[in-house]
Amino acid sequence: MPVKPRGASWQAAVSWKGQRVRKDFPTKHEAEIWEAKTKAALMSGEYEVGVKSTEPEMTLQDLFDLVVETRWRGTKAEKTSTLNGRHVIEILGPQRPVKSLCYEDTLKIKKEVAAWKRSDATINRKLAAFSTMCKEAFNLKKLDNLFPVGLIKERQCRVRFYGDEELNAMLKWCEDRAEDELRDYIIISLDTGFRQGEVLKITKRDAEQADLWTYDTKAGNNRDVPLTDRAKEILKRRSKPLNDPDAKLFTHKPQWYRDHWKQMQSDLKMTDDRNYVPHVLRHTFVTNMLLVADIRTVQELAGHKRIETTQRYAHTSAERKRLAIQRMSEYQGAETQA
Repeated sequence: MPVKPRGASWQAAVSWKGQRVRKDFPTKHEAEIWEAKTKAALMSGEYEVGVKSTEPEMTLQDLFDLVVETRWRGTKAEKTSTLNGRHVIEILGPQRPVKSLCYEDTLKIKKEVAAWKRSDATINRKLAAFSTMCKEAFNLKKLDNLFPVGLIKERQCRVRFYGDEELNAMLKWCEDRAEDELRDYIIISLDTGFRQGEVLKITKRDAEQADLWTYDTKAGNNRDVPLTDRAKEILKRRSKPLNDPDAKLFTHKPQWYRDHWKQMQSDLKMTDDRNYVPHVLRHTFVTNMLLVADIRTVQELAGHKRIETTQRYAHTSAERKRLAIQRMSEYQGAETQA
């Protein structure tokens, strides 16, 4: 068989007058092209078996392009993985020979990204992209040895959530300026815990179900969330004028919501808070749910794959802890009176 898989690569082989020439390629298509050209060159006398041909040295840019196509293309993390890979190239240089990559490069990536004032989690994402590229190079025999990338142990930080005063200020701002679209978006996000992309995918068909479903989520699953009365009212109102069951209830592009959110943030004097972002509405949903439900139920409602993710939200403020005890006391008092 002239072309066959060999580990993560494809090997092409050509036999000529009792001798055999082999070469590995990242894709089957490239191997087949080389096999056909080499066979033709041997027959015409243009290629001499035993004379080693010069092969272009793989650069970091070459490796990145290959990994984008073979590892990241079509995945849920394609956009972020590609961006992180580009940052690695920016730091180490696109023409850097792949065979020269080493452990010291991981230290350079950490130092450079830290200088951008990025979090440990962001640094780790750059390192993870670099690790994927190095593993691919090793499988292709373009890198002699693998080395540890040394992910940073991320600090346990308190999860940001919005308090009642902040939420009331948001909704009042929307009402005062007739920002009904943003108001509806905020409430649906807050009452369902849906991510922005999940909110913007809601259709008339979805809105007519007893529970609100979202499909093919970031975690790769489907999940349903029972609706609050105000969420039901919003979905019913927005779906009523639509005829197509697959019509979207929120029709603006993501940038529209970001722009209007930033205007609200500016008017409410919250521009110094870097975590004053729409995604924190989801954090608030999870934090609030943990006050009234067990952690397994909250995990399912949020669609977290790992319960450790949900547990991060349990580390809330002292005020939230006091509120939880107060609610328990009220519940116990109601039971005693009954």
